[in-house]
Parts: sequence; structure tokens; C-alpha cells
Amino acid sequence: MRIFVLACVALLSTGSQAAVTYSFDWYCPGCAKIGMASNGREGPFGTGSACDNARASLQANIASRGCEAGTCFNAQPCVTSGLPDQQARPAAIPFTTAPSPLLTQPVYDATPDRVRRAEEVAPLKETPRESISGRWRNSFSWYQLTASKDVVEIDLVETCRTPDCLRREYPNRPVFLGKLDGNRLVGVVPIRHAIESEQNGKRCGTPAGEFQVEGRVSDDRNVIVWRAAQLPAVEGCAPVSISLGTWRRG
Repeated sequence: MRIFVLACVALLSTGSQAAVTYSFDWYCPGCAKIGMASNGREGPFGTGSACDNARASLQANIASRGCEAGTCFNAQPCVTSGLPDQQARPAAIPFTTAPSPLLTQPVYDATPDRVRRAEEVAPLKETPRESISGRWRNSFSWYQLTASKDVVEIDLVETCRTPDCLRREYPNRPVFLGKLDGNRLVGVVPIRHAIESEQNGKRCGTPAGEFQVEGRVSDDRNVIVWRAAQLPAVEGCAPVSISLGTWRRG
């Protein structure tokens, strides 16, 4: 009787195995500029081909929005979870005498390998460069900061044309090109057109060009304080400087 009960328990345990499902993880350090999260998981899917198709579709969708695979968006390979359904074994026939022990192959448990693979495809932590990407603002303008590898570019997206900000303009032009060195933003301010001013009744001008500027990023990555950029002085005119001010997260 004890052997018969054990056989029934083994049969119920085999029938309760979950079917295989497929899913994939993704991480996207550059997705802040298109309004998405930096990581996620898609699934579960019933078949490996369905998972692969969903992975390719998501990758194409993100690329169409300006976030290329490999640099901005990274989708990991599909992984499985669960175990295949197994057919129920025929009911065991009680023996009047104990049968001789059967030689069985050891059961391989793939769970530890699946756990290891999930850890390997976990989203990467943001680097200092990636952690400053996104929208920034001062009292009258919005900026978009994009950091990738060793390059940091900042574009002026929106600014006020009047002191009360009732009139705005959207220039979408670069205001900084450089790199992040620790907490220092080091680079240049590109000025495309000459700047003219009047000093003591004399017309003074500053030529167009790229001029050195430096900013300091706070430790919590929420504030940037810029130093004034010194522009070359024209003979007979006082030196001119410009400052990007203090920025905060948008």
C-alpha cells in the first residue's frame, strides 16, 4: 500500500509542472530623451518565435523614434521559464511483494542556470555621463542634454523672447559641445553670429567662433552651475563675457 501511495504522489507532481514561457529584458540608457524608462521586461510569450518577433518589433519601434540599437537601446536575448508539460504516467499497479529497485537517471534541474542567466542580463547601472542626460532649465530657457561615450552636447530647445515669457522661440541649436570629466563639464560655447554692443558711444563687436566654458555638476546630478565664458576683446573695447547661469533638472 505504501508503494502505491508514493506512485500516486509522483504522478500528481509530474502533472503540475508549468509550461515553458519566454521573455526578454531590455535596458535603454538613452531613452530619457524620448520619454521612456531606462529598463524593462517584455513577456511572457508562449513560443520562442513569438518572443523573438516581439523583441525585433520593440527594437524597430525604438529605433524609429531616434534611439538606435547598440548605442541607446539594448534588447537582451529571449530566456525561458517554467518546465515542459509531461504526459501523465500510467497508474501504478500495487504489488503483493516489493519489486526490485529500478535504475533511474538523475533528474537535471535547470533552475539555477535560468537564475544565473537572468542575473547576467540585468540592466546595467547608469554611468555618470548617462545620469545627466535629459531636460534642464534655468529661469527662462529649456535645454536638452545628451551624453554618449565621451561626448556631451546641449541644445537650447525653448527660450523666452520677452521678460514676461509671453512670447517664446524654439531655436533648437547647440549651446555646448564638450565632455564630462568627473563633475566638470568642459567644452566650448559655439557662437554662430558676431555679437555687437555699444561702449561709450563706440560700436564694439565680438567675432563668431567657439569659446571655452566650464560647468560644475552637483553630486546628486540635479544642478549645473556654469562659469562665465570670456570672449576675445576688440581693440579699444572692454572684454565681454557670457554665462549660461544655473540649471536644474527639468
